[in-house]
Amino acid sequence: AAAAATTTPVADITTTTTTTATTESSSLNDSSHSAPLATSSSSSSTNTIIETPDTEVILKEILNSKPTVYILLASMVRFMAGFTIAAWKAPLFLDLFPEQAVSFSVDNALIIAMAGSASTLLGGIAADKLAAAASPPSASSLASRLNIQTNATNSSYSSLPSSSSFPTLNAAQSRLLVPIVGTLLAAPLWALTVYANSFNSASSALLLEYLVAECWFGPAQAALYAALPNPNLRASTQGVFSLLTAVGNLAPVAVGALISTSGLWGFSANTPIRDALLWTVTPAYILSAALFALAAAELGSTEKNLLKS
Repeated sequence: AAAAATTTPVADITTTTTTTATTESSSLNDSSHSAPLATSSSSSSTNTIIETPDTEVILKEILNSKPTVYILLASMVRFMAGFTIAAWKAPLFLDLFPEQAVSFSVDNALIIAMAGSASTLLGGIAADKLAAAASPPSASSLASRLNIQTNATNSSYSSLPSSSSFPTLNAAQSRLLVPIVGTLLAAPLWALTVYANSFNSASSALLLEYLVAECWFGPAQAALYAALPNPNLRASTQGVFSLLTAVGNLAPVAVGALISTSGLWGFSANTPIRDALLWTVTPAYILSAALFALAAAELGSTEKNLLKS
């Protein structure tokens, strides 16, 4: 009996030890089977491919926006006018006032450095001030402007001014007023430059032309970004905008063909430089202003449609 009493615990200990070993072995086997699953999951997440839209999709999205297209077209035509003046104003002045070559060189440098730079800076400042004056303070005031009556609007914003006190143009439209007005004013001033009777008159008209014409660049770009339906396309749209400078450089080539003996594809050969520059630059200014105005109109329609929806 005493011997039996002493052997029983030994058997229990052996059984317990065997059970524990079996359990640990099973746990090791389970962990060894689960490890590849974890590795497989990590591997699958590492091999995830991020798809990006191709160039055709990006261009389609940009060109599906009417305001964007109008601003790009207006900028392209404006580049044509500006590059034509830059390339041909020196030959024009030398043809009209050959004895004033030195004076033109000095005046031209001052006009570009002072009038052109001032116009660019003042145009941006004016566009930002117009946009700040036109921008409603909040989305609720936009709702009030469109006569959208809701309980939340009536309770929280009853102190807002009436819709008649808000301007009729939004911020992007207000910025486009700068290139519209500036480009329109540049057209007759360029005509005065081309057909001036004296060197001083031509230089003065060119100075005023630069003051009103070069204000367009910053406001046009700001409106272009505002017109985009997808803000992620700003870099791509800037690329398209920059590409238009290459198209704009075709205009000076066309003017050179018009004043040559062969003409432009055989048309209008030996055109006087005055006439060639008048009938290319002036219409380009007017067309550019019209396209900017169409862009502004489309921006207003787009905003109203979004708010109504």
